[in-house]
Amino acid sequence: MNPKELFSMICPYCKETIQDGAIKCRYCGSMLNLDPSSAINIDNISSDEIREFVGPNAHYYVQNFSKYTISGREQFCATWNWSCFGFTFIWFLYRKMYFWSVVSFVVFCIPGINFLLHIGAGIVGNYLYYRYVKEKILEIRSTQLPQNYNPVLQELGGVNKWVITLGVVIGIIMTILISIFFSTMIASMSHLVRMTI
Repeated sequence: MNPKELFSMICPYCKETIQDGAIKCRYCGSMLNLDPSSAINIDNISSDEIREFVGPNAHYYVQNFSKYTISGREQFCATWNWSCFGFTFIWFLYRKMYFWSVVSFVVFCIPGINFLLHIGAGIVGNYLYYRYVKEKILEIRSTQLPQNYNPVLQELGGVNKWVITLGVVIGIIMTILISIFFSTMIASMSHLVRMTI
């Protein structure tokens, strides 16, 4: 039997060719729902529109967004986003959620609640992004002609790729500052030890 005959289905999330009747995509790990009636349809927004707007990792977000409308109406449920947990400010910037990036930056300036912010962002990050995506798609739909719709979704959605560079630069600067801080602290402590001897 020709191996190509075994692979006759396209994953709706990552668009890879997979075995017909598969329950889970072997490429992206998404659970495959073969019932088209249960596809995401939030305020008449299709999962294809969400994929166009979200861009990278759309399959992950489409899968998570479906959890907010399981009962047929929008409702929050806790999900976990490791990127939002670990890099809250950067993740919001990367996903073009500028309001939330400013909020997270300001809250980070309050001593003692950084870790709580990370945990909270990890739990609600997907939901905040879901609300943002839904709002932006409806806004774009109301202002664009049908022929301009998909290109505008891709342009206004997607990600800020420059944020990855910013994150790396901030990481390098923080590493240098921390190493300078600890080296001066160790030098001053060794100086104090020599003075007491």
